[in-house]
Amino acid sequence: MAESEEFFEAATSSLVRTEKVVVHLKPVSNAPILKQTRFKMSGMEQFGVIAKFVKDQLRSKDSIFLYCNSSFSPAADELIADLYECFKVGQELIVNYAVTEAWG
Repeated sequence: MAESEEFFEAATSSLVRTEKVVVHLKPVSNAPILKQTRFKMSGMEQFGVIAKFVKDQLRSKDSIFLYCNSSFSPAADELIADLYECFKVGQELIVNYAVTEAWG
């Protein structure tokens, strides 16, 4: 890879991290629908912030299960910007949530 291409990739990656990312929460299975399903958050926030938000909104003391694009459960310390760059749909990051395990 040319040096200019590496610089461009590093520059665009850091731009997304400093910007706001639209997160769209979608219920899975029998999970209740939240009042607020779309919001913007800093790309530098960790995925665990979304988990805390959903748990607080559901007023759940039990575990909740979060999935990125109906496929995998990211680690709590993953950056929102990194997930957005890899798994965005349109201009948003879709996060599915459930009160029971939905996917293995």
